[in-house]
Amino acid sequence: MTITASTEQLENGSRATTPAGDNLLRDFALAEAAAYEQLVGAVGGRVARVDELGLVMTDAGSPCPFGNVAHLARPLELGEAEQLVDTMRAFYGGVAGGTFIVFSVHPTPDLSELGLVLGGHPPMMIRAAAPAPVAATETDLRIEVVSDGVQLEDFERTMVEAYPTAELAPFGSQARLFGEPLLDSGWTLYVGYEGDRPIATSAAFVTDHVVAVEMVSTRGECRGRGYGAAITAAAATTRTDRPSALVSSDLGNGVYRGLGYLPVLRYTLWMGNR
Repeated sequence: MTITASTEQLENGSRATTPAGDNLLRDFALAEAAAYEQLVGAVGGRVARVDELGLVMTDAGSPCPFGNVAHLARPLELGEAEQLVDTMRAFYGGVAGGTFIVFSVHPTPDLSELGLVLGGHPPMMIRAAAPAPVAATETDLRIEVVSDGVQLEDFERTMVEAYPTAELAPFGSQARLFGEPLLDSGWTLYVGYEGDRPIATSAAFVTDHVVAVEMVSTRGECRGRGYGAAITAAAATTRTDRPSALVSSDLGNGVYRGLGYLPVLRYTLWMGNR
């Protein structure tokens, strides 16, 4: 048998032309990028897409890196690392704001030689489409969908103080990261109340193929009561007819496993100064 080289471009699941729904990995990466476009747009931030790199850069000019996020949705090809870093520095450099952070769904070359700092390899986890586990709903936590400016402030204050987000503390000392236009967007934000006190948050960004779960937090003194599972389940089941996915912290990993999430791979995070 003779093997001849083909000029056909075989589908690899990560091309710019790969159709939505081809694989959950790419669907989640694109959902995250779209979610942060809306997040930053709601506070008047900047967005730039570089389709040839599979890159979406968002910049709220925030002192917090989670307001300045670049999402890389495809593997870098040989020799593209320098182009990637130059592109990000051109976008973020010369504009006021703090550190930017790069989320890559695929392993990357070592970018430390180009001036970035490794931020870690947190697990990406996926849960099949399903109702919330009963155990996750059996708490005293009152969970409400954020529907007005007062609840939006409850959400962001809790995020800043419970996550915690040191760069935004004390709450109100820095520009807000969550603008009211988010209330009429692809985001659904949840606040959990213990009595009248907001103590937990979660958020969901829904696409046709996946629910991206974000912004999960519980105040430290309120942990161990099932609130983290309950608030996460609320976001995960914003739509029960499609799977949900998230990037896990070490602290939340056990909670997410208890809800039926399974680790699929580890993201690669890089951080850069402007």
